[in-house]
Amino acid sequence: MSNDLLFASDESPTPQDPSGGAVGAVGAGGTGDTDPTAPPWLVLVADDEPEVHAVTRLALARLRFRGRPVRLLDCSSAAEAERILRDTPDIAVILLDVVMETEDAGLRLARRIREDLGNRAIRIVLRTGQPARVPEEDLVLAYEIDGYTAKTELTARRLFTSVVTALRAYADLAALEQKLAERGRALEEATVRLNRMATLDPLTGVWNRRRFLELAAAELARARRYGRPLGVFLLDLDGFKAVNDAHGNAIGDAVLRAVVKRIRAALRISDHIARSGGEEFVVLLPETDAAGTAVVAERVRAALADSPILVEERTIPVTASIGVANWLPAEPGVEQTLHRAEHALHAAKQAGRNRVERAAG
Repeated sequence: MSNDLLFASDESPTPQDPSGGAVGAVGAGGTGDTDPTAPPWLVLVADDEPEVHAVTRLALARLRFRGRPVRLLDCSSAAEAERILRDTPDIAVILLDVVMETEDAGLRLARRIREDLGNRAIRIVLRTGQPARVPEEDLVLAYEIDGYTAKTELTARRLFTSVVTALRAYADLAALEQKLAERGRALEEATVRLNRMATLDPLTGVWNRRRFLELAAAELARARRYGRPLGVFLLDLDGFKAVNDAHGNAIGDAVLRAVVKRIRAALRISDHIARSGGEEFVVLLPETDAAGTAVVAERVRAALADSPILVEERTIPVTASIGVANWLPAEPGVEQTLHRAEHALHAAKQAGRNRVERAAG
């Protein structure tokens, strides 16, 4: 194929990219709109005729599209093209000869690009020296062929137009995929926030009662299956209404958050804490017997009572009454265990507050 054929009847002006900027070679009288820091568009030329590579490179040497240059990658077989596609990400366009190692090497590669490589982004432009070998319509549709041109029809302008059209489709698809990815991430983040709202107490950040009961049911099933102990205690802050009345709700909220920090510091990582009411909390202690549950409850009580909580230069003493219970094998669910712990909590308050009481059983 001669250079004269490639550049025959090529007098049309440089076309304009509808997105705003001119596309094409930088003219002698201007600098163009190229961003020197932008990566080039990668165009793979797969053809077994050296002359095709030469004239393609000559025709596209100064092509710019949306502020980025074009870099050509050359290969002479479908097998080599497949290797390059596997090793080189972000190839935007492949100018693919139909007949190379075999009569249908290019068509087979188009199929492998979409199916085996799973590459749906790259735009495929088929070129052939045998115009009669037109690919079947089903293949064009199934493998998203963006163009089909006989080499005898290749003028510089036709080649230029084919590449620009393919680059535009690739860029638009990449932009769409980026938007979808951003929306996907936003949806994931929103889902996480909703899950947190559905499971956490918004003031203190510990589990809410609904999530606590779910965790308790799971721990109870494990305790029943393996014959392991399970402890629980209810904690109620003594006279907390007076804190809100004396200092305001904002100070009261800060005190509750400080209380949670102290409770957590006295627990193990495997223990669960939830806010079950205004100033009432519930703690679940997996694999903890009655004596151990009482020890942990006493440790929590002492952590609160031993020193006042400092909020905005105010020292606020805080104590808690705690009712302790351990799951009994005869109890069908953790609700019965919690009910016994609640009775123990009432006993602690009636006995003078700031103390731990153990449930019967």
